[in-house]
Amino acid sequence: MSLVNLLTIFSTTPAAEQVISFTVPVPGEVRAVPEYTWDFGDGIQGVGPGRPFTSSVLPSANPGYYTGATYSRPGMKHVTLTVTWRVTFRLEGVQDIPLDPIVMMASEDKQITTARAVLVN
Repeated sequence: MSLVNLLTIFSTTPAAEQVISFTVPVPGEVRAVPEYTWDFGDGIQGVGPGRPFTSSVLPSANPGYYTGATYSRPGMKHVTLTVTWRVTFRLEGVQDIPLDPIVMMASEDKQITTARAVLVN
């Protein structure tokens, strides 16, 4: 659950660039580089794998450090992470050949609610 008007932080474990080298029949490689895009619902989007929250880095003091959304209305939000692997095929002495990207998606629903202060004593 998250609260209206407070940053909801999202992150995933970043994947490393993948390289497969070969020498037969000719030297070359296949390289895959991940790109991350987020759809947080409500028309809010983000890029990159994000970072998990660390108490030593507060969002209010470090705007832009975290990947996330500040929702203005309560309700269920459908959040989708798309990881697109950009793949290139390279042979020695030949220009890089882009291959079809590999696209992976994961989604989850996030409940956004309001909170109210209660004065005591």
